[in-house]
Amino acid sequence: MALTTRSGSGTLRSRSLVLCKTAHVVKPVVLLTGFGPFPGVERNASADLVQTLARMGAGRYDDVRFVAEVLPVDWQNAPLRIGALIGQYRPALSLHFGVSARATGFVIEAHAYNAAIKMPDEGGHTAETSYLISGDRPRRSATLPVRRIVRDLRDAGFPADLSSDPGRYLCNAVLYHSLRHATLTTPRLRSGFIHIPATLEIGVGGETSLISWPDAIAGGLRLIESCLIPLRRRQSVLS
Repeated sequence: MALTTRSGSGTLRSRSLVLCKTAHVVKPVVLLTGFGPFPGVERNASADLVQTLARMGAGRYDDVRFVAEVLPVDWQNAPLRIGALIGQYRPALSLHFGVSARATGFVIEAHAYNAAIKMPDEGGHTAETSYLISGDRPRRSATLPVRRIVRDLRDAGFPADLSSDPGRYLCNAVLYHSLRHATLTTPRLRSGFIHIPATLEIGVGGETSLISWPDAIAGGLRLIESCLIPLRRRQSVLS
């Protein structure tokens, strides 16, 4: 198993974890992103979760390469980092994770919006405009099988809901830019966003969370499996 750690752009907190079980073999890439800390959240569970899922995923799936990145909660650098990651790795799947005070389990986001809220990022900066991309479409839909993911998670015993409102903070911005970059550069990329409870504590659970930390890991792996099914079908057709 190969492990590479490097710093992301814009902040020392941004780092990436690249895991591939067999070198020199072209494999579909699964990009997993989480966020670093931001005002009100000193330790972001999504950062720990994506790195854990990448390690465990690499041990479980020898036909897939996992890349995990912790994005800065930064209005300027997070979207730039997403574009750079998609350009570098050309992933087949892009699964973005973040925390939400409204989430009690897994919340699968169906859409992202070309809108931004005037809420400070980790550096105290706010979005410069009320939109993300001037003149771009007002809404983009996730390209993951969102309904299947919710159904599969529920069937496995994990609380899961479908949402059409990811907020207008960096979670929404990252999903919007991910979907836009996919359209422009990597049309076959399937991208989506998953919220987990903001109260989820690393190693345990949370005061208002319906899932424990082990549940978050197990559910995350189940979610990945749900997304890999159509990917493998597509590969078998092309092969």
